[in-house]
Amino acid sequence: MGFLNRLSAIYRKRKRKVRFWYHPEYEPRHLAPVFPMIGLMPDRIDFLLGKLIQNRVIRGTAVRPSPMASFDDLKAVHSSAYLESVTHPENVSRIVGMELELREADEFLRSQRRAVGGTISAAEAVVNGDVDIGVNLGGGFHHAEEERGSGFCVFNDVAIAIRHLRAKGFKENIAIVDLDFHQGNGNLAIFAHDPTVYTYSVHGAVWDDREAVSDLGILLPPATDDYVYLRRLGETLLPELQKHWPKLIFYIAGNDVLAGDRLGTFALTPTGVLRRDKRVTRIADALDSGLVVVMGGGYSPTALQCTENFVTFLQGKEVRIGQEFETDLRAKFTEISRTITSEDLGEAPLISEADLISDLGRLSRPQLLLDLYSLNGIEFAFERYGILAKIRDHGFSHFHFEMDTADPDKQLLRLYARKKLTGEKPLLLLEVVVRKVNRQLPLDPSSAPVTLLDVNWLLIQDPLAEFVMGRRPLPGQEHPGLGIAEDIQEMLVQLCRRANLDGVSGVPSHFHNASVASRWFHYLDPKVEGCLLALRQTLIPYLLPDASQLVETGRLRLKNETAVPWEPNIHVLPVSPRLKAYFEKGDYWALAQRECQRLLDAGLHVTGDITDIKGFFSGFQNRNPVK
Repeated sequence: MGFLNRLSAIYRKRKRKVRFWYHPEYEPRHLAPVFPMIGLMPDRIDFLLGKLIQNRVIRGTAVRPSPMASFDDLKAVHSSAYLESVTHPENVSRIVGMELELREADEFLRSQRRAVGGTISAAEAVVNGDVDIGVNLGGGFHHAEEERGSGFCVFNDVAIAIRHLRAKGFKENIAIVDLDFHQGNGNLAIFAHDPTVYTYSVHGAVWDDREAVSDLGILLPPATDDYVYLRRLGETLLPELQKHWPKLIFYIAGNDVLAGDRLGTFALTPTGVLRRDKRVTRIADALDSGLVVVMGGGYSPTALQCTENFVTFLQGKEVRIGQEFETDLRAKFTEISRTITSEDLGEAPLISEADLISDLGRLSRPQLLLDLYSLNGIEFAFERYGILAKIRDHGFSHFHFEMDTADPDKQLLRLYARKKLTGEKPLLLLEVVVRKVNRQLPLDPSSAPVTLLDVNWLLIQDPLAEFVMGRRPLPGQEHPGLGIAEDIQEMLVQLCRRANLDGVSGVPSHFHNASVASRWFHYLDPKVEGCLLALRQTLIPYLLPDASQLVETGRLRLKNETAVPWEPNIHVLPVSPRLKAYFEKGDYWALAQRECQRLLDAGLHVTGDITDIKGFFSGFQNRNPVK
């Protein structure tokens, strides 16, 4: 029997004791409006915990409140000068990548200190033998170095926990298995000269290329799929850990390796991520190593699904990977949609042939958007889905909808409103132009075309608002939005389901539109998807407004100085099973990866003076991935 088979047998015989750490302060409330920009949904961990407890995957008693890490804890890794520096909002703003007010910066620091406390407590419980696996539902701040933070990471929780254990007398070898998309430069730097702490990383972006006495870093190319990723992990992780035989493993279980992640360019599926998590857990079990799990990054709708899958596996429950995961918002809209009838929306009744013949002269059908929504039905839907309530929070009232459906290829909807208690004329808040369109799938040219809800134009704005400090306008944006873009998207998804359409399509005008939408959307043409992957890989270090401006101004070039312009193309959010299956095909992602690698091999880079551009991941060193 091989070693992996033996360890699987051992695991089946032994039921591990697992405990979880969390605190509501993990999710800074005042930064919630920023979350969608990086692919997060507010209250995501609360939502996840509620679902796990409701489904009886875990008991509430298995979750421990994370303590606040003390300054003495933080000083085990970070200097007093650094800790003093991050009490100033401008320094925290640099780490987060946007201007923060004092209250926002303070709340962000508290959330990080809570998460550090969770990692320390989980590690102590494992080392003391109270549990076999300690899971912190936050943490993984692997970019924080001793004197510098970056990439959302102010304090390095894993390094602090290791120093804490050392101070308590734990002298055994420790390993950090970092499977976040981004390299853990903080841990690499902090433990570069410590042979008792082994750092292992599989990543798609290099932050630090220094040599360490005990380290293996594996760089994989964009669009890396399950097969390639798991093969490399299988070839290296167990042999490397057997060389060091750690008594404790910190596992950074980043889910930003998933396809469509806002800040990553891999193409793993939830099935692949679960297989990854199982492998790490079973190897820890076979080595008789304690295991501390921290979450790391994850900026796509399926990131929470992967965490749910992992927790379910750790609890010895059956993981139903085939079930489609819905975000809280989509689940909410799906449930509301079930309560909305055809009569509510004003759908036209079916008309028989006899009716047409007998009374054609007097027959008149109402004006309907996409043959579904009457004007009153539109307002009813906006009210039921809670979209008008969100707009009211901006001070608007006296809503007025206008609709023009005379042209089937250009069906227009507008929403006007006025500010409360003012006599101002109605202001345009929303304008959308839609149509139904048939598209042939490039990889299935002989099959029937798919029918899409094509969004030709979408404008969402608050004409009276100003951009606050740190929230800069994106290219093409004249006014701030209303925070309802994702609500409108989910309403369109429900419309597709109701009308039996295959998906929502659009043509992003700017890089930032496509980059943010990549959480849900993919290009029909895999070569265009590959180009987007290459652009995102090259622009990872930059804030989104700056990245989009670099593309807009022609600053993306190949090594022969050929410009790589932004070329709008058809972007699709799949809704039907057939269209979802199209984007899950291995050949789709193989073609996308080939095009991405071609551009990177051709030397895709940012050219010109970039001293005016604010770096998002300060210190990041972009490297073209190896083949």
